[in-house]
Amino acid sequence: MTNNNQTLEYVDSKLNERRNELKDFLANGALKDFNEYQKLCGVIQGLDYAKQIISDLANRLENNEDD
Repeated sequence: MTNNNQTLEYVDSKLNERRNELKDFLANGALKDFNEYQKLCGVIQGLDYAKQIISDLANRLENNEDD
């Protein structure tokens, strides 16, 4: 199952990378308006949700290895 873990770690790192890019964009005040701010917040929430799903999947895979 090491291959699965490597895959999940890769996807998680890419999600983190994108989230950090968006946070930097937000922190730099580069947004045009409140609508763009709301949209960016939604994207970040989506990335957080995807990261949670990946974490849950990693835990399930780990528990299946123990069986």
